[in-house]
Amino acid sequence: MEPVPAPVYLLDQRWVLVEIEGQAPSQQPGSSATDLLLNAVGSNNTGQAACNRYGGSYLLNSGTSQLSFSTQFATYATCANQNLETHYFQLLPQVTRYAISNRRLALYDADHPQPILVFKAAE
Repeated sequence: MEPVPAPVYLLDQRWVLVEIEGQAPSQQPGSSATDLLLNAVGSNNTGQAACNRYGGSYLLNSGTSQLSFSTQFATYATCANQNLETHYFQLLPQVTRYAISNRRLALYDADHPQPILVFKAAE
């Protein structure tokens, strides 16, 4: 899969999590949909996880599908979906590459042929 040019499709787009390791994320009462935004300026990312706002930095190798994330910082609220959020924060720094197809962003680690996180473009 060839990567779509990052400045046009990947950056400054709100992405909503639809799969985490092949499973749909469960929505618990009082929790939010997890999303991700890669800012074109500053190479930082922000988002809302199940319970908390979060952010960090990312590294995108221009002209390739290589993408990586720093460890993320987050606010400290708890909610019914804390396990999902913790798992998400463990997976994000493992990302090594991305692919975009049909308005879906798939994030892969170095060890698995299947994406570890899949997002859809927010409307």
